[in-house]
Amino acid sequence: MKGCPFFIVFFFWGLSLWGQAVDSDAPAGMRPERAVLEEKHFVECLAYVYSPPLWISYRGSLYFAPRDEATERQVEALKTARLKYVVLTNRETRHQIAASVIAASGVETKWQQKLLLPYSDTQQNLTPLLNRPFLVLNSYKMAQTLSEGDVLIQDQQGTAYLVMDFARGTSNGTSTNLYLIKEGERAFATKTGDYQKVSAFSNLALDTEETSVLNRVVAACQSRAAALARELTGFIAQQDFADLKLRATDNNPYMEYLLALCYLEGRGTPKDAKLGIDWMQKAQRNGSGDAKAYLQTRGQTPD
Repeated sequence: MKGCPFFIVFFFWGLSLWGQAVDSDAPAGMRPERAVLEEKHFVECLAYVYSPPLWISYRGSLYFAPRDEATERQVEALKTARLKYVVLTNRETRHQIAASVIAASGVETKWQQKLLLPYSDTQQNLTPLLNRPFLVLNSYKMAQTLSEGDVLIQDQQGTAYLVMDFARGTSNGTSTNLYLIKEGERAFATKTGDYQKVSAFSNLALDTEETSVLNRVVAACQSRAAALARELTGFIAQQDFADLKLRATDNNPYMEYLLALCYLEGRGTPKDAKLGIDWMQKAQRNGSGDAKAYLQTRGQTPD
């Protein structure tokens, strides 16, 4: 089996927002809708970037590491799409968002430091990178178990590799998709008592704890994205409410009925029972059967 070397190159992410304009008419104290939309997409990208299959572990540190061309293309697409941000353009602000989401995951400080580089004016990356080539073995078989957790494996062509700390991986028993970094050569004792020298590699697989940490960060990103989605729903409700206010005239009793429901249920506006009933009665007077039924079911006699 021929190994495929990859240099780990990271292009940070963003996502297209299809040219939507900034909402300059947002109420005081409320973020523009575009800002919420961009942050939602950003944390969704974080969820992708922090997924365990895109990370490796080496000598106690974690590194972001796309392992194939498809993943590298996806990361490049995220980088290109980020250029369309119009609100979330400040790198320090994006760093703060990433830091807050990782902290919200509840992982210990030592893990937070492993997953996010300190902010720097000159540092373009948020995640740690390992600028060394690594080897991907898509298929292999165990040849010999050695001491101290090391093993001897063979690829499909029969080439031998000594893999140090082989057992650390969470899926090392699959005999597929092994990720290695060459450390040099090492001699080992064969079953016949002779010594043989082969290329020695470190195992880059995540262990159970590292995988759990990354999954917790992904879950925190997804939770933040869901909260932002609810915030976006609020913008839609506010716009619907504003439209209804414009259309709720004596010539449109159905719109008056819908506006009444907005006040009564707090959709797009704070709840106001008095205004809601006033509009419901107005809609009923102007011929809304829905308003009449609503009032009757609540024991109110139509005007």
